[in-house]
This record gives sequence, C-alpha cells and structure tokens, in this order.
Amino acid sequence: MTGGLMREKIILEVMDYIRLIALVVLVTTLMNTLLFTFSTVQQTSMEHTLHEGDVLVIEKVSYLLDDPDSGDIIVFVEDEAVSSNYFKRLQVLFGDVIGKFTHTSLRTRLVKRVIGVPGDVIDIHDGDVYVNGELLDEPYVTDLTFERVEEYPLVVEEGYYFVMGDNRDVSKDSRHFGTIPKENIEGKAIIRLLPVGGFGLLD
Repeated sequence: MTGGLMREKIILEVMDYIRLIALVVLVTTLMNTLLFTFSTVQQTSMEHTLHEGDVLVIEKVSYLLDDPDSGDIIVFVEDEAVSSNYFKRLQVLFGDVIGKFTHTSLRTRLVKRVIGVPGDVIDIHDGDVYVNGELLDEPYVTDLTFERVEEYPLVVEEGYYFVMGDNRDVSKDSRHFGTIPKENIEGKAIIRLLPVGGFGLLD
C-alpha cells in the first residue's frame, strides 16, 4: 500500500471515529434534554427540603403521560410557555441543546412544590394554607405562610397549577405571579444526587 493510500485510509478512519463520537454526544444530549436532566438548585426558596447547590435529577416523561399531583416538586420555566405548539418545542429544544454545550441557559427555571391542581380552591389566612376548605398538612414548612399579592380564596383553573416554595418567607411563587400553566412545567424532581450525604428520593 502506497503512502498516499495509507494516509487516505487513516483520514477515513479518523472521520468515522469523529462521526461516531458526534452521534453519541448528540444522542446523549437529546436524551438528557427530552427524558431527564440534572438541575442545580440556585435559590433558597425550597429550604429546608432543598438547599442552594443541591444537584437534582429531573424526570420529564411522566408529565407527558399524566398530570402533576399535589406535593410534587417540579421544575418550570417562569417567563414563557415552553410547549404551546410543536415549533415552540423545537425552538426550546434547540436552545437547550446549545445550552448544554455552552453551559448557558436562556430561560429562568424555578423549583417549587405543587400545592393546588386544577379545580382546587386555595385559601391562605392566619399563616396557614387551606385546600378545598381543609388545612393543608405541610411538615416541610417551618414558618408561617402569608398571602402576598394574590387574593383568596383562589380557584385553580383547568390546565394551571398553584405552586409555592417550602421556605415561605423568601419564596417568589404563585402568591406573587399567580398560577402557572402546565405547558411551563418541564419535569419532576425525583432524586437529590448531590451532596453525597443528602442523596435520596424526594417526596
């Protein structure tokens, strides 16, 4: 085999490896974007359940098949609906894929707990939360809950959810910006991955 043919063979093999690596990276990124992802808590609004710096596993499949439940810890986009139509989903997907490579995010994502689902009547008074007239048992909350901007009782509309952070004194949530549409919800936080001492399922 001549030197020219040898060089050509090596170049072709290198190109095959590059294409394989690119395919693996692309498939892994798409799975990470569409099926699950990792998210780092950047606020203190979920203390003492979650702390700033905690790394969470966010599962995205179940909300494609079913609706969020009361008590779920969710990640959602605050500023715009993300799946109102097919082309919007493609745009968000493209932006997220680019963000994975550049380590940047174009959207503000928040971590909160679902308090009210469609049809629920939410009332807040005397530092407590009531859902459908019954006092909500919230062992994860250590301080009082105040009304903030919204007026109560509040009926959660179809397709919308009332969310709050567990650290009620500092949390910016549905008491400030109202209920959120399901289209804004990206997934459910299911596992705290880091720190190692805090590893475990979330509830």
